[in-house]
Amino acid sequence: MAQPLYWPGQYYFYPIGNTAAVSLARDVPPDKDITLLLMGCGDPRNVLFTLFSEHENARHKLDFTCIDFEPAVLARNILLLSMVIDNRPPDLIFNIFFHMFLEPGSLALLVTQCQALIQSSTTLATWQTSSYGSSLRMSTEYTLDKIRWHWEQYSRMHQLPRVELLSIQERFRAGVAECQKKNQTSNDVVSITIHPSRSAGPLMMKAIPTLASLFRAYWQHGTTFTSVPRRSSATLLNPTFVYTQSGIGCNVHYGTDPVIPFHLAPIFGNRKPSSEDIMMGIRLQFQEWCGAFYKYHIHGQCTIRVFCADAVFATRALQKLASKAKGNVPIKQWQTGTITLDKTEYQAAPLTFDVVDTSNLDDDLGLLNVVTIALPLLKSSANSVLYTESLLAHSNSDGETPKDFVHRFHADLAVMSIVFGICPVDFATGYSTRGNVHELITYKALHQQGQYHQLTVWKHLVCGSLTIRPQQLGTFLYDLYHAYFENEEAEVFWNKNRVNPMQGVGQSSLSHHNRETFALFLCLVRNRLQISEHEWIATMDRFFSIHKAQNSEDPAKPSLKMENLKFQDFCALLHLHGVYKMDMLQGDVPKIGPFQSWAQVSPVVRVFLIVPRKQLNVLIQRQAATPTLEAGVRGIRMNNLFSSVHAAFGTITMTGSQTDPKVVFTGDLKGMSGSMPLVVSFTMPAWLLTGDPGTELPKDIHITLACKSNAQNIMLYGQDLRDRLELFSARLLDHEHVIVLPEQSDTSGHSMFSNLVFPVTGSLGSQSPISVLFDEECALVESFSVKINVENEHPRLTLQHNGSPSIKQRSLTSIEVTLGNVSQTIAFPFPIIGSKCRLRVARKSFWLELIVPLCDSQSLILQEFTVDPFPIVIPEIMPWSVHRVNLQSLPTVDLANKELYDWLNPHIGGAFSRRESKARQKKENDPLMFVKDTIHSIVVRASGIQPKGASPHNIFGLRDKATKTCDTLLLVDRLCFDLSSHTIVCDGYVLPLSSPRMDEMGQNFHRLVPDIKDLYLEPGEITAWKNLLPVLVERCRTWQHLDSCQYAQTGQVPLTTEYDIIPLCVCGEGKNAKEISKQALWKPLAKYCTKIALGPLFGVSYVEDILKTDRRCYVCRKKASMTCLECKKDRYCGKACQKADWKRHKVAHHDILSG
Repeated sequence: MAQPLYWPGQYYFYPIGNTAAVSLARDVPPDKDITLLLMGCGDPRNVLFTLFSEHENARHKLDFTCIDFEPAVLARNILLLSMVIDNRPPDLIFNIFFHMFLEPGSLALLVTQCQALIQSSTTLATWQTSSYGSSLRMSTEYTLDKIRWHWEQYSRMHQLPRVELLSIQERFRAGVAECQKKNQTSNDVVSITIHPSRSAGPLMMKAIPTLASLFRAYWQHGTTFTSVPRRSSATLLNPTFVYTQSGIGCNVHYGTDPVIPFHLAPIFGNRKPSSEDIMMGIRLQFQEWCGAFYKYHIHGQCTIRVFCADAVFATRALQKLASKAKGNVPIKQWQTGTITLDKTEYQAAPLTFDVVDTSNLDDDLGLLNVVTIALPLLKSSANSVLYTESLLAHSNSDGETPKDFVHRFHADLAVMSIVFGICPVDFATGYSTRGNVHELITYKALHQQGQYHQLTVWKHLVCGSLTIRPQQLGTFLYDLYHAYFENEEAEVFWNKNRVNPMQGVGQSSLSHHNRETFALFLCLVRNRLQISEHEWIATMDRFFSIHKAQNSEDPAKPSLKMENLKFQDFCALLHLHGVYKMDMLQGDVPKIGPFQSWAQVSPVVRVFLIVPRKQLNVLIQRQAATPTLEAGVRGIRMNNLFSSVHAAFGTITMTGSQTDPKVVFTGDLKGMSGSMPLVVSFTMPAWLLTGDPGTELPKDIHITLACKSNAQNIMLYGQDLRDRLELFSARLLDHEHVIVLPEQSDTSGHSMFSNLVFPVTGSLGSQSPISVLFDEECALVESFSVKINVENEHPRLTLQHNGSPSIKQRSLTSIEVTLGNVSQTIAFPFPIIGSKCRLRVARKSFWLELIVPLCDSQSLILQEFTVDPFPIVIPEIMPWSVHRVNLQSLPTVDLANKELYDWLNPHIGGAFSRRESKARQKKENDPLMFVKDTIHSIVVRASGIQPKGASPHNIFGLRDKATKTCDTLLLVDRLCFDLSSHTIVCDGYVLPLSSPRMDEMGQNFHRLVPDIKDLYLEPGEITAWKNLLPVLVERCRTWQHLDSCQYAQTGQVPLTTEYDIIPLCVCGEGKNAKEISKQALWKPLAKYCTKIALGPLFGVSYVEDILKTDRRCYVCRKKASMTCLECKKDRYCGKACQKADWKRHKVAHHDILSG
């Protein structure tokens, strides 16, 4: 359990998604079958929109695996999809899925459909052969059983005895009333009210009033109907909102809103919509999405697998099956049963994926957990993509949330990217094609601290194998470990929260990580870096040498007291996952105490503690609280805490024999509402229970369950549970309440990764692994070094004759080394500064060594070098940093709308960071900023919003300012809403020019000249555009490259950046040219034009400031309202922060002045 155990407390049901739908295929190639894993899938909006977003002529297959721990979510999803398969009326499907109260016709269809599903799902075999089984699959028998149970409840709820049905209806309406009350009085009321408007993207601020009104109406009437008669007719409670794993009633989250999954930018951007317009718009979108799924279904191109389990456990089960590892994996916390993937289903089902989407599990599990559990399931391809997402504002400081992401790992993001082997695409390139300007504007304008939407695209680093010195890696890993858990120490916690202690208390129980998180992370690091056993032992020896020094008993040295209590927990988990074996766990465990009858004692054992129900009353009485629970083992002199705990209500029965003990668990079907005791289990080192010298005698050992010791739990439970916060304890030898069993090691993570190393033998010779060199503190990567053994005969002769190699940076991450007339390209894991590369040459030994500094994010955004920032992966010819769009499915921006300027101008203006805006004003040399500026010019002129009063312009010439030459025309047919990415794109064409082509086009071209608007490009910009053009083509490509494609023949994209030579292959010329043929001047040139999608390149808001920032308080980083009157040096938000900072401030400024 890589996540702490939380007492369940208040449960919320999310029947409808809480973010707008996105295409999950937008960052992978368009012409290959795609496997997709959705962790915490929620409703099917992303599945449906992904299918809708693919081109109508696409012939690839999409295979989705959808994991969710709530069976009601999956039951509703299959219900919806089955109705689409059966070609039911889209309006009724919409009502059944989104309305809490139904009309008679909708309820009748719901019951009929559920009866059909029940009949088709008596067993997995009958389901697989049903009319639904070809496209809708079940991963486990448990999944089918749970989903079927919900369908049964749905079909018969309105046939229940009148008294029982009235009771359900009253409970539901009471729950709705409570939700309405929360929406009016909650501290999060601002976030709840504006949350739906996020789906309007750049129209977010404009949409807030109307959508807030619709949100209130939905919770008042339970439907999206806007007419009084329709609302009045919808009075029948929708059973799909009633039944959840938490029980019967209204557990629907109070922020649920049916408009959120849909794209509202076209609705608000093209008109001033009424409530009816909005509802008609989202129903039309829903119908189009369902139509796309139906098309994929009838052509057999789509498989949707549903898997009911906790995402942490489900991913673990998939890893185990892939690695053929043994051992049981629980289905979820607070429930018995283990995951058994269906053998028939998983003969063909994927176990690794092109796309892994983690929804907003980051908010519930923490980013380190999410990446650690998801990454082993991601295919080792340069085009595979991992999506992470968060909706909660994770920073405590006002204004810091947009920058929070870069600090989420408690370590430098570049270093974490290198050890993970993946990185955020926008972090590596310095730009993003996804717009979040609306998010920044709203966050700043409304000062909302509850929510901030951060969606991150991660892709593999493409390079040779890496090596890190064990001393440096061990130091970095320990510092990271310390950073994650130092807040457990009271002194550290109160020091960090001295300015706002009550805020700290409120957040003290929100930790998502435990020692198993870090054990699994270490396992991942070792596998990703392919570290040998010898070097890994040296790395971990360094880790524990620092740990020992930090946690010694020497009073003169700092000590982490809580760390000492959890050290045995960490050691056991390292052993269990095969990460590292401590000396204390390598010897034989004596067969005494609880092990006296065992045939063999495993180094790690599992302890079960049976907790009577009455001992939990203190938690049950505070339903809303969700304290973290931990197990403990204590004696007269010993005290250890264990955080990786599993819990379920039920009874446990001993089976097996005394020499080989086993147990059978019988779960309480009523769970939290039942009467059976709570059974918790955890792993621990066996030697602690033996009575060996230095340990307790077994008779003196107690096994405990307690609330985790943190500020909030002490405040809530300290009076009832006293100092230890113990809920229950029992003696080790109390066989009624304590059972100890052997535990097998789990090494499923060790064989998950295929070799991620890309080819490293080149024309010069073989290449050594790339050494990653840290700074003195082992906190940052300073540089990379690599050695080439020159084995080619001609370069050897060049070396012998005193020839010198030359180096040239070819891309963000690669350097070309040339010796004589032979070249070799070295790919590094992260952007580098090739201009500062140092070269060592051994002429007699025939080797070259390159030492090149890493280009950190600050250097990247400052453009300290000029290389191609628009990488394309070969041979797939897939843009690495720019997402795909299907222009055919994108709605058109209405250029006649009088309010177009009001939203489009700030949106495209927000593409520039504050730094770039200043550089733009001063005309500073920044090629990427220049490209952004030209894109801005194209958009404002193509839309007609600038110059003021001008008509839209649609033909642009890219003319070099210095030479006055032009060899590229851009033709813009229309502006579209890029729905997935909350931005706009120009749907158009590129017409590359050359002298031969000009002669060939003749008068047809000259007739076009008067309509060309020349855009004069700054120094270096024309090269950047030549690099960008293939990306603009490939991101919207719907055709296949020819066998004779020049890209494939030359291995170069673009073919050239030279003037008067066409940089693009000819494969796309004349394709998708229907729009060109409609315009008389363009039509004769259609065969030379290639389709493109051109959109803004946005600044990366977690790397640099986008909007103008307020001056902030030195202490808490809130908006500063005052400055020290004497020295004028530091600013504060008020007297409290000034007083808290006085000691430091006085030494730093006033003492200097007085001295």
